[in-house]
Amino acid sequence: MPERGMHAEPPNAIELDIIRSFGWSIVELEETLYERFLHLSAARSLVPRDTFQSHLREMEAKGFISPVRLHGMKGYKRLLADKDLGKSVYPNVPLDEIRLALGSVKARPALEKARASTRVSEDLFSSSESVGVAIQAALENCMLRETGRISKGAVHEHMKNMCQALSKSEEDLFEYIRDQTPGILIEVGQILRSHGPDFLLLSLRLTEANIRKYSY
Repeated sequence: MPERGMHAEPPNAIELDIIRSFGWSIVELEETLYERFLHLSAARSLVPRDTFQSHLREMEAKGFISPVRLHGMKGYKRLLADKDLGKSVYPNVPLDEIRLALGSVKARPALEKARASTRVSEDLFSSSESVGVAIQAALENCMLRETGRISKGAVHEHMKNMCQALSKSEEDLFEYIRDQTPGILIEVGQILRSHGPDFLLLSLRLTEANIRKYSY
């Protein structure tokens, strides 16, 4: 197999169809490439997704394309230009434009679903961080009232211990808080009732990881 980035051999017929599936784009999502490929190449319109992905991996190894991430989704950048191939890979008849457009339309529902999933994940991550910061602030305020100072090491230890306790059960978490940090019992109880144990555990873990960098 040729060294990555070295065009030791021209693309075969299937690889050329995949390159044509980029249309006028330099970078395109894998889902869109696949659907466009199925529409552009009638002879290969039944190629399964795993076979198509195998071709993409081979093309990447040959230096024809390179992987990228777009909006959290997998895509590819076309590295070959017309001058490398000695022929045009751009749509040059209206029918090719139509086929590319049909492929893009077919890919749209899957892309919208993936984007929605990404937004939910980002929103959940952001909300969890905010709740974790609120718990940290409540814990630090309790320390100030009781000792007049804040110890990052102690805050980190409490966060770590609360993560371990909640990983076992909600009862273990409340037992730890009642014994060690009773001043935040109400806040933690409200978060647990509002968002559930999985959300609270994520919040604690994110905050514990952030504090760990500055605790010692």
